[in-house]
Amino acid sequence: MLAAGLLEELRDFHRRYNQQKVAENRQDYQHGIFQSIGFKEFHEYLVSEGSCSPETSALLLQRGIQALKQVTKRYARRQNKWVRNRFLRRPGPNVPPVYGLEVSDHLRWEEDVLKPALEIVESFIQVQDSRTPVPMEFDANEDKRRHRVCELCNRVIIGDREWAGRAKGFSIFNRLTFKRAQLESD
Repeated sequence: MLAAGLLEELRDFHRRYNQQKVAENRQDYQHGIFQSIGFKEFHEYLVSEGSCSPETSALLLQRGIQALKQVTKRYARRQNKWVRNRFLRRPGPNVPPVYGLEVSDHLRWEEDVLKPALEIVESFIQVQDSRTPVPMEFDANEDKRRHRVCELCNRVIIGDREWAGRAKGFSIFNRLTFKRAQLESD
């Protein structure tokens, strides 16, 4: 992102749209375009650019880069988790097959990503799957509509998966521990 001109884009955007808000102390990094990755991470660098020593500016730039890396990794993990949950663990009736591609080596983009992706698209067009999709993690016998009542918290839990997840949950563990402690003290 940095090699593709992220800093220049941030500087330009800051100069055009954010510099006046910062001067009036009314910048808002929680709404609109300002919540996207990059603005918050480079805020100190952009605000102090030109008004501090080159060493301080370089330090703030490095902090921004490290924060950008951390936030980007966190965002990628969250995206992967969403895809796994939405398409692999809890597939609905209209979920298409999901294919995994190795995208970690940008030098092998053509062989590892572009060529396999084009093969997958072509197989959809010709209605024949030449590649195997990622297996979905679900039980065909799972009852998604079954209602159960948790006696500890008096809540209705719908679906086998939610019930199983609830049984492993931290809040249930705490309630059971508390209940056991009450029974032992009585």
